[in-house]
Amino acid sequence: MKNLKILAVILIIGIIGFWLFTNRLSNKSQPAPAPSTDDQTPKIVSTKPNPLDEGIITATEIVEITFNRTIENVGEFKVKMEPEVEYKLELSGDRKTARIIPLKPYQLGTTYTLFIGTETKFDGIGRWGEEKVFHFRTINYRGV
Repeated sequence: MKNLKILAVILIIGIIGFWLFTNRLSNKSQPAPAPSTDDQTPKIVSTKPNPLDEGIITATEIVEITFNRTIENVGEFKVKMEPEVEYKLELSGDRKTARIIPLKPYQLGTTYTLFIGTETKFDGIGRWGEEKVFHFRTINYRGV
């Protein structure tokens, strides 16, 4: 009887070992997943302020938009603002973050619409082909 118990334990361990071994082999033989095209598509990963859409900013705040892909150069970041504002564009060192720097303060209590155009170009991708729109407003002036 004791020998039967030992044999049963050895048999169970053997079956579990065989199952683990064959399962491991089958996992190794599967091809690696293809890179997702989703990783290739330019996307906005963050904004400053956060959230920018429907956000409230100060009259001199610098707006930053960070992408998961590198923008070709500052001239290829196609952006416009309504009502029209004078601003300067800068890119971060890795060219993933665009900074919109107002040259004059925004009008207080005003709603602005920021358009990032479909013509914006990214390294290795070309034109974005997508338009992104943000609406934000400046703080209200209530007097002293």
